[in-house]
Amino acid sequence: MKLQLDGSPYVLSGDAQKQIIDSITAIEKRVFLLRSAGTITDETLIRYYGSKRFEQVAESNAIEGSTLSIGETQLAVLKGITLTGHDPAFVRDALALDTALNRTAELAKIDEATDIGQILEIHDLILGDRPGGGRFRTERVKISGSNHTPPKTWQEIMDQMEMWEAWSKTNRDAPPPLRAAVLHAWLSHIHPFIDGNGRTARAISNLELIRAGYPPLIIRKKERDRYIDALSQSDEAGDIASFIDLIVERTTGSFNGLEKAASEKQGFDPVVAMIRRKQELRLDVWRQSVSLLASRIELKLDEKLSDPSIQTFKTDFGGIADLDDFLILCDGKPIGNSWAFRLSIKIGGVGRYSFLCFIGHRSSAMHEHLGKIGGPTLYWSIYDDNYERKWRQVAEEAPFFQEATIELDNGDNWIAIKAGGELTKLSTVALADNVAAAIVSNIGSTMS
Repeated sequence: MKLQLDGSPYVLSGDAQKQIIDSITAIEKRVFLLRSAGTITDETLIRYYGSKRFEQVAESNAIEGSTLSIGETQLAVLKGITLTGHDPAFVRDALALDTALNRTAELAKIDEATDIGQILEIHDLILGDRPGGGRFRTERVKISGSNHTPPKTWQEIMDQMEMWEAWSKTNRDAPPPLRAAVLHAWLSHIHPFIDGNGRTARAISNLELIRAGYPPLIIRKKERDRYIDALSQSDEAGDIASFIDLIVERTTGSFNGLEKAASEKQGFDPVVAMIRRKQELRLDVWRQSVSLLASRIELKLDEKLSDPSIQTFKTDFGGIADLDDFLILCDGKPIGNSWAFRLSIKIGGVGRYSFLCFIGHRSSAMHEHLGKIGGPTLYWSIYDDNYERKWRQVAEEAPFFQEATIELDNGDNWIAIKAGGELTKLSTVALADNVAAAIVSNIGSTMS
């Protein structure tokens, strides 16, 4: 397999190509096995899409600022009612995006490469009755919070969209996750519309995947910062590795959900419902524990870094998106890496240091120690300008622990594998204090 990026604005190093090819190959093998086993059928895909329909609408619109929950989105779409406490425009956006995504599923049945005409049709449906639907902009725009300047004139937009279309047609047989990532990122980069660019790009990703017989993926509001960060990297230097990683991880997550949908019994089972309720409570315990740990680390950092020229920032990302992802982690299977929280320390006249805590599945060492019980666990990455994906996972350089988790059914103590490999058990306060001390030491060593 070769990842063909000629004719696009993107590049990948040899190492990144190899890692991404390995990930995509694993997905393609999984598709083959699932089809051979009869797990992926047209009926299953339709049922899975139906179960995720309103979640997909709610999350895509939430990235753009909508406040409607999944349940409220379902009410808005099915009943068309204005919901108290929400901007009426959010109801209109939910109706429009639902219509556009249904049309996307129909377009996926057409065995043709995605082209400009399909883009304009989807965008027209997404904007609904707003002006500018289905037409490229004729005025300049600036992307909020981005250093990237999109093409300024209609002709420049048209020239770049024709290059976009040419790549799409030339690379019809490229792996679906690659097409989904490139066409999505590139459309966002061109930013051809006044409004609706993000929703259109996310719809195009799913058009590519559904057309290839894959389940649709969902990029959730909780992943917004990672999503925007990865798109920014692709804008700045044509470095699309992080964005492909995200698309591959979310595609893998969709397959996990599809497998669950295929194996679940139809109808109500009180025993299954009771077990699921218990798992919901365990997920809530996990979320609260991670949130408390992050806040405790921030507090300890403020105590240790009392110099007024030093500022500490904590960003919460929400971590595990839903119960299905949590259950998959409890089964000992990966879902991709969800961001939990980020700690940034800004030192006047020196610079900024950033530490990202993310969630994955337990390592074999942690799994064995906990009696082969699966579940979520925390790892660290640090921001590294010299690293292609910017966020580089660390073990020896990790602040105090390279992995940490809690026994969800047995108190609130953390089990941690320290940066040197030693396993220890300690309270949230003690873990936070050690992490903060390690971060301060890490920063001190880089400044000396």
